Amino acid sequence: MTSTRVLVTGRDGQVGHACSLLKPEGIEAIFIDRPECDLADPSAIVGMLREVRPEMVLHIAAWTAVDAAEEQEAEALVINGQATEVMAEEVARQGGRMAYVSTDYVFSGQGETPWREEEPVAPLNAYGRTKLAGEQALAHHLGDRSHVVRTSWVYGRQGHNFVRTMLHLMAQGRDLKVVSDQLGAPTFADGIARALWALAGKGGGEMPPILHYTDEGICSWFDFAVAIREEGLLQGLDLAASSVAPCPSSEYPTPAVRPSWSPLHFSDAWSGIGVSQTPWREVLHTALPLLLAATVE
Repeated sequence: MTSTRVLVTGRDGQVGHACSLLKPEGIEAIFIDRPECDLADPSAIVGMLREVRPEMVLHIAAWTAVDAAEEQEAEALVINGQATEVMAEEVARQGGRMAYVSTDYVFSGQGETPWREEEPVAPLNAYGRTKLAGEQALAHHLGDRSHVVRTSWVYGRQGHNFVRTMLHLMAQGRDLKVVSDQLGAPTFADGIARALWALAGKGGGEMPPILHYTDEGICSWFDFAVAIREEGLLQGLDLAASSVAPCPSSEYPTPAVRPSWSPLHFSDAWSGIGVSQTPWREVLHTALPLLLAATVE
């Protein structure tokens, strides 16, 4: 019995790293990052795909510097949009499937209920626009052999993220102000990785073209920071000298506008391939020791 051949981009990022740690049996996986394929070079993308000839691509690599994208939108579009289009076109030519990790930032940020897959998109910033371009390229070239997986507020064992930043500042005894008027859902990279591997399996071919995956629940960045501090203290970290206070986003201006409302409705279709949702606070409790044990690269 032959195994499914899956190409995973973004090996050194948060979700790509989680995918490498959690690869299931029965899948032949090839993990790549910039050293193996420069996403700014279309010929390199095509050449790599023709060499590997994957049955499924988990396209996780992306330009994720949200603020930098405001001044470098053309460069971000090359990575998030054009590279995805080149990849989708070649995967379609080979008869394969492709999943593309996208973002809550494709929505307007103004709402009252969690965003559903079919709702209109209206990104507020350059990063959101470039990720939407990737979504559209996937749909155009691959149709029902493609899967856009939108997620939000990702943190993982690898790389820098909100959880690591908060723990670092709290360990210095800092009095922190964190925005309380931007709401969403924290999501541990391991959970997204498990969902992507389920999607790569044989049953994933029947899944819809757009899926939303986050950990369960809604909170503000301030709520998330408070929980990080509480969990850190529970797990013996020396954070007692620190404090966390709420503030409006107007006190913390950034080059890119962030959505005030970005919770995603967890797609019902996930249950068909055995993927379920866990409350974000429970996930944080189990994830924190994994982050603390990992080396930041």
